[in-house]
Amino acid sequence: MTDNAENQEQNAGAAIDSDELDAIAREAGEDEAPQNTGELMEERDGPTTAEVIAPLIGFGCDIGCPNYQIQKAEKQALAEAYGELIDKYYPEGVGAWGVELNALLMTAAIFGPRVAQGVPARAKPKAEEATEEKEAETDES
Repeated sequence: MTDNAENQEQNAGAAIDSDELDAIAREAGEDEAPQNTGELMEERDGPTTAEVIAPLIGFGCDIGCPNYQIQKAEKQALAEAYGELIDKYYPEGVGAWGVELNALLMTAAIFGPRVAQGVPARAKPKAEEATEEKEAETDES
C-alpha cells in the first residue's frame, strides 16, 4: 500500500476534530451571518410590498367574496402578511414583477365590477334564448 492509502485507512474510523470543522467553516464563509430580509427591506427605496399588493388584495376580496364584507383593516392585514411572505422569498422586492402586478390590477379594475354584478361575458345566441324560453314555458305547464 502507498503511504496515502495507509493514512486514509487509518483515518477512516477517526472522528473529525471540531477545530478542523471550524477552520473549514471559516474558509467557506459560514461565519458571516446571513442578511436579514428586514434589513434588505429597510435599504430598499419606494413602496413596501404590502403597499404594492394592497390594491390587488382589495380587488380580490371585493370581487371574489363581496358577501363576506371584508373590512379595510382586514384587507390591510392580509396585504401585510402576504407582503412579508413575498419579501421572504423575493428579498429584492417585487420590482421585477411590477408590470405583471399592474396588469393584474387593471384586469381586476375592468372586469371585476362586471363579474360582481353578474353581467354575462357574451350575449346568448338567439336560438339558445328561444330554446330556454320554450323550456321555461314547458316547466310552468
